[in-house]
Amino acid sequence: MQIREARSSDATAIRQLYRDVMGYEYPLERMKEMIEKNREDPCNFAFTAWSGEELVAVMEAVIKYSIHRDPYLIINTLAVAQRRQGTGIGTQMLAYAESFARQRQLAALRLGSQMKRKRAHHFYEKNCFQLIKEHKIFERSCRKE
Repeated sequence: MQIREARSSDATAIRQLYRDVMGYEYPLERMKEMIEKNREDPCNFAFTAWSGEELVAVMEAVIKYSIHRDPYLIINTLAVAQRRQGTGIGTQMLAYAESFARQRQLAALRLGSQMKRKRAHHFYEKNCFQLIKEHKIFERSCRKE
């Protein structure tokens, strides 16, 4: 398995994986644009894992600089192809994220997971993540309707 930074040419495969695993829908052209924006931003990252020509996982992460704690890496999304779940790919992606964070001298890895994703919670706990708090996320649109 090869892990590398996402490229805009990966967008079709990423879009399909996100649709299959997470139920996410996003316009293909917009996804390509956002992959390029990520590549230009020193704090945002999208990583892909490939087995030959097959996309098997995607992980999005952001470095968080805070005024009240040491910098850390937030894993925003980790999606492993359904037929590849349970084969160690997710664990390898987390190990990659930890190595990435250590190289940048970040203090920790942090991630969130929807309350209903019980299998994912078990997976994260098995990979030495500890539940530190539960919270709700609220959103307000900035777009004029």
